Amino acid sequence: MKNIYLTTLLTLLLFSCSNDDSTPSIENSIQLPTIEGISATTAAAGDIVTITGKNFDLNTGYIVKFNEVEGTVTEVAPTFLKAQVPEEATTGDITLTANGQTTVVGTIEIRTTDIFVFHSSVQKLAKIDIGTGDLTYIGENIDYGANTRGAVLHKQNNEYIGFENDFTQPYLIRINLETGNIINVSIPTSFLTVGVDFDDMSIDKDDNVYIFHTSAKKIAKIDIATGNLTYIGENIDYGANTRGAVLHKQNNEYIGFENDFTQPYLVRINLETGNATNVSIPTSFLTAGADFSDITIDENDNIYIFHDSVKKLAKIDIATGNLTYIGENIDYGRNSLGAVIHTQKNEYVGFEDNFGEPFLARVNLETGAATSVAIPSSFLTEGFDFDDIVVRQ
Repeated sequence: MKNIYLTTLLTLLLFSCSNDDSTPSIENSIQLPTIEGISATTAAAGDIVTITGKNFDLNTGYIVKFNEVEGTVTEVAPTFLKAQVPEEATTGDITLTANGQTTVVGTIEIRTTDIFVFHSSVQKLAKIDIGTGDLTYIGENIDYGANTRGAVLHKQNNEYIGFENDFTQPYLIRINLETGNIINVSIPTSFLTVGVDFDDMSIDKDDNVYIFHTSAKKIAKIDIATGNLTYIGENIDYGANTRGAVLHKQNNEYIGFENDFTQPYLVRINLETGNATNVSIPTSFLTAGADFSDITIDENDNIYIFHDSVKKLAKIDIATGNLTYIGENIDYGRNSLGAVIHTQKNEYVGFEDNFGEPFLARVNLETGAATSVAIPSSFLTEGFDFDDIVVRQ
């Protein structure tokens, strides 16, 4: 009888143990998928990153974080998962979490887009918050802004490089975007015997800097260490009333826009041969007027310009000069200081000085929707003169 009692007690204890919380639940028994890789090692906010592998479960709530900032899972399939990079993401690990388990699936560098403008009134370079218009200053007491010919972003040196025409002794101003330190590089006088008029500095994908020497009717590559000019082509009809220039990567061309008051045209200069081709804007696009502002180019070599006379942004066909308009009734172009393409936002972003109330004009390149972002008055107490917007992305 005693043995039967002990046997029964032991059976009850074993049954109790078999039903305690230590037994894995169905949910916790689900394993993380086998990860094979990620689709990109660099991305920007809003991009979609694909995590590939095996055994993704369509019914599991996966969490993907980019350096501890949660993204949005947009699609799950048995062999992959897609997640959108959040706005606040920074460079670091990508992690995947499911059912309380977390694994690192890769690392990613988050690309950012920064826009800079020179605030002449305070002699400082500034980074602009395109959402609020707030300025973050870099450096001080910088001698620039009297008679500029545009600025570029030199990626390798992390420098804002502007060209100051100065009427007698033109020079480059190189501003380090981290330290604010400046270097002035004069154009040697040996290049100025025919005159000191220049127009429209631009830069190519390899950080080569070009400018049009109007007095010499030649395009020139600038040595940013010495200021020496290497000329390309000659007798080029350009520089009377320009609206900026860009570098077309695929065609290896410097392309400037000559407003000309009545018959505006593109000037396309091959950077190897120096051959120049003029492409007029057809008169059918000029019935409302021939005022334009601020040519710029995107990463796919699409060229845009703002047509002030019709208050529309336009994409230019560089072979025919035809315009494809984007948006309408856009408040921009009275006293503008250049424009850039914000790749991440897919926007044309121009800076309007506006005679005392400067603002950014942001135009979506797909929808044409336009947004104005004013520079807060707290930044304008010493003046509202600005010069030469550039982008780093």
